[in-house]
Amino acid sequence: MELKIKTEEIRILMEIESPEFPKYATQLLNLANQNAQATRPKVVGQMSKLIKEFTCIIRWVRN
Repeated sequence: MELKIKTEEIRILMEIESPEFPKYATQLLNLANQNAQATRPKVVGQMSKLIKEFTCIIRWVRN
């Protein structure tokens, strides 16, 4: 089963405001992450495991 959750829905459920960045800030952050290799599975964990955890949280919040 494929589950798609929109970013806006996640922000609403977790009561998080949408961030606003200055012009070119996202490009700079992406470059820094790429150079630091900060988004590797070794650093942040396997996305498949994180998604399973998150869907459990969503079910819990909805019930």
